[in-house]
Amino acid sequence: MMNVSKEQVKQDLAAMFSADQVVTQEEALREYDSENRNFAKANGIYAAPLPICILNVTNKDEVAKALQYCNTNGVAVIPRTGASSYEGLLTAISEDTIVLDASAMNKIIKIDYENMSATCECGVPLDTLEQLLQAKGFTTGHSPQSLPVAQMGGLVATRSIGQFSTYYGGIEDMLCGLEAVMPDGRLVRIRNVPRRSAGPDLRHLFMGSEGALGFITEVTVKIFTYYPNDFWKGGYIVPSMEAGISTIQRIMAAGYRPSVVRLYDKPDFDYNFGSVTLKDGQAYMFFVAEGPPAIAKATGDAIHAFALEAKGEYIGTEGVEHWLLHRNDHCTKRFKIPATRQQYREVPIFYATNEISASYTDIREIYKNVMANVPGKIDNLVLLGGHVSHAYQTGVNIYFVYRLKVEDATTYFAAHQAIIDAICEEVLKAETGGCVHHHGMGKQRVKFAPQEHGSSYFLMKELKKMMDPNGIMNPGVLITQ
Repeated sequence: MMNVSKEQVKQDLAAMFSADQVVTQEEALREYDSENRNFAKANGIYAAPLPICILNVTNKDEVAKALQYCNTNGVAVIPRTGASSYEGLLTAISEDTIVLDASAMNKIIKIDYENMSATCECGVPLDTLEQLLQAKGFTTGHSPQSLPVAQMGGLVATRSIGQFSTYYGGIEDMLCGLEAVMPDGRLVRIRNVPRRSAGPDLRHLFMGSEGALGFITEVTVKIFTYYPNDFWKGGYIVPSMEAGISTIQRIMAAGYRPSVVRLYDKPDFDYNFGSVTLKDGQAYMFFVAEGPPAIAKATGDAIHAFALEAKGEYIGTEGVEHWLLHRNDHCTKRFKIPATRQQYREVPIFYATNEISASYTDIREIYKNVMANVPGKIDNLVLLGGHVSHAYQTGVNIYFVYRLKVEDATTYFAAHQAIIDAICEEVLKAETGGCVHHHGMGKQRVKFAPQEHGSSYFLMKELKKMMDPNGIMNPGVLITQ
């Protein structure tokens, strides 16, 4: 519980930092959680608590000073870089909260081409780093849909994954080391070593922590040699989602690692891309293979053989090229907030997603059950579809997409939560069903944390208690309140 007044917090922070680092303007505070709840905001509904202020910090010492103050005075803190969060991750659950923004910590500290790594402050835009590397013939290999706005600290905190993950891996495969500030202001550095066997891997305390355990101030990630002129691409129409999943399973089990593995059902693909004509029940499956030319070609040749064996119809690369060109359009449009909100006012339908994962055995049933059972539970559902976008040796994800008509904007929060709940309930019926694949649980899915973690959930609660004993760091995520 906060032991100072809101006004005192603003005065104290203005005295500790420069006055222009403390943002209190109402419009900025209304938009502090970026596009979260965008549909409601379009209709003038700001139901979530507004923070006391936004504090813009410029270095790790300022982060430490701010956290020490908040920890002493019981002020909740939402860490922020990039602000592309989903799942209500940045949305406050209490007015006794400040937003600690480190976007100004945007220095690329070192690119080590000999040891294939890049060290950056937390506010470095991923797109800036990626363009710099590609100009030199390298890449981070990380390309989330949020690429236009994502920053390095947030990618680690949300356990991000990119669209080329089957070859490069997720952020957990790329992160070498990091620096973070604990809630009491102590600085922690996890050194960059190629591999270690010195107990549990402490990087994982902060990866996926959603800002609930500390504030990530610096990250070091791997870099890779980039071969953009040697991509192999191929697109196939397959008889069904199940046939596509089986084909992906065989490709992965055989040991091939394309960078892009995508499988769209007809509702999803028709709405989002529409560059391939599908009949009812059919699905569009496509791949990109990259790396050294010989590896890319061998991977592509094998994929082609597997796809034809599964009665896939090869339709060339045009649809793949279309996807590569337009894959981030939805995210880019989403952050053009005035235009998006005007569209919501004109057509009261919002679009959102829910990404889950499971074994190859369970994912087939999950897809069938969601598509069969969820529409009957959700009124005014305009679209429900899904696609596979990340593949593993043991299973795949499915990204369920939906559009929901909401005539009364005051019911938006409940309506959106209802469809999230309906999908997650179907997923968690399966033994291997994971109700979140890469966005983080945020505050919209945290209610399922006890089911998601099962008998290990108490460890998450103990971890939170140990690392953030006063509970100031992003309350409402990781564990239920």
